[in-house]
Amino acid sequence: MSLDKKRVSVNTAGTADSDEKKGAHRVSVQTASAPDEVDQQYAEVFKRHGRIDLVPMPGDSPVDPLNWPAWQKNVLLAIVAFHAMIGPLGAAIVIPAFEEIVVDLGITLEQVPYLVSIQILFMGVAPILISPLSSRIGRRPIYLISAFLSAALALAGAFTQSWGSLITTRILQAIVISPPLSIGAQSVHDTSFTHERGKKMGVWVLMVACGPIVGPLISGYLVQFHSWRSSLLLLAGMNLLIFFLHLFFAPETLFSSRTAPGAPYSEDEVRLRSGWRAYTQFRIYDRKPFKAREFYGWIGMVLRPGVVLASLAYALTFTYTDVLMTIFVPQLFGAAFNLTPGEIGLQFVALLIGAVLGELLAGPGSDAFVNWRTRSRLRALRSPSPTNEGSVERDETTGSTAWHPEDRLVLAPPGFILAIVGLMIWGVRLQEARVGVWNVTPDIGAAIALFGAQFGTTMCVTYAVESVSLSSVSGTHTSKDDHALEEENTADASVFVSFVRQIYAFISPFYLSGAYTKMGDTRASGLFAGLMGVAMMMAIACIVWGPKWRTWKH
Repeated sequence: MSLDKKRVSVNTAGTADSDEKKGAHRVSVQTASAPDEVDQQYAEVFKRHGRIDLVPMPGDSPVDPLNWPAWQKNVLLAIVAFHAMIGPLGAAIVIPAFEEIVVDLGITLEQVPYLVSIQILFMGVAPILISPLSSRIGRRPIYLISAFLSAALALAGAFTQSWGSLITTRILQAIVISPPLSIGAQSVHDTSFTHERGKKMGVWVLMVACGPIVGPLISGYLVQFHSWRSSLLLLAGMNLLIFFLHLFFAPETLFSSRTAPGAPYSEDEVRLRSGWRAYTQFRIYDRKPFKAREFYGWIGMVLRPGVVLASLAYALTFTYTDVLMTIFVPQLFGAAFNLTPGEIGLQFVALLIGAVLGELLAGPGSDAFVNWRTRSRLRALRSPSPTNEGSVERDETTGSTAWHPEDRLVLAPPGFILAIVGLMIWGVRLQEARVGVWNVTPDIGAAIALFGAQFGTTMCVTYAVESVSLSSVSGTHTSKDDHALEEENTADASVFVSFVRQIYAFISPFYLSGAYTKMGDTRASGLFAGLMGVAMMMAIACIVWGPKWRTWKH
């Protein structure tokens, strides 16, 4: 937040104390113990949140998404995260039906994996066009159009009679389902504070990671007892459900009229975003002409080493756990244990359990750790409020803040190590498996790998978005210019993370099959486990040099 260059705190008598000592100007706000002890400027913030050390700092408007009640934020998060899961889920839902599609459409077994890889590619490219549009018309209309058109295209795909028609519907569906894979992170950013963002962002990351797992899991027996077309009918129904959830339960989160605490806010904005109008009013939030930079500005993230390395660490780990196992569970398990499509689908339960357990620890755990580190720094700075979580104190002579995004990554290395160990167990036990005799040990390895991957990658994605925040360098902010720049940075980082993940995942099937065919399960798994070790070193590099990188001018 923007305050005077004086140290401002609230004492027990409710008066403000100013202190300038030794030429160092620090900005610090103390959470009072009762509403009447808080400076009038922050009275409304305290009334809503019970604290005034929030980052970012909300205004007093009741329709500011940061001021929504917790239940409304959580409902929206669940809907957006579920929508994000549908993209990779839809790509993988046909995997148990590969052999049936080959017979039905008269294609080769080498062609059918393109049904998955082509969607991965377009889900990475399409968000480049979506993000600038969402800053003009908001997130909500894009989500509604995405879900409705995706349902229509999945339904069309279920009734296609040729390979070309099926591929066409899959490409178009990948394009329209892609928005929540990028602006989903922006929706999380719109509605959450720094001290809770690890947990919130983790839900979104978890659902994206679970998409490739849940798809084959829910379609295995459906394909076995009906047909491959039934899996696309199910996908159409899920997208239609998402459409109605957005329509009735997910208001707009884009909020470009935030004011400083205590400052007047727009009553017209409150009227337009209250009650039934929040679900029926559609409008243009920004009428400025599109600029070319909005469509390529995300490329500028390559100049931010922290974003690049965190995105690559996420992409490598996601690919060599979620994507790799999604592709090879049907192939390797089917060959090793002679499983039916339904039984193959059940093997994905292990991956799902590992991912969910990893996220249950990663999000809340990283939030708790970041808040603890922040409190420790505040004690070192002799803050009058060493117990406040998520607060920011900035020494303007040094530019340092008590809140450091790099704290997110300190706990990530154990996650990468578990992912490496799990992948090795998975590969070794498959190599040693007796043909036709199923055993659970490869599934245990898969669960460990997904646990570690989810634990580590949640922190990488959250860091990539937080590291471009203005607050990570200069503390909180409230000006409209700062808010617009924060919005732009968040959008670019979100698109960059999604692009790197999807493009890397798209390329992987072209060499994964060759590696496992030529090298065997153990050696190939060892190779890709080594690459995840490289990903871990990228995260460690961000921990060490990230604070310096964030101060670079861009």
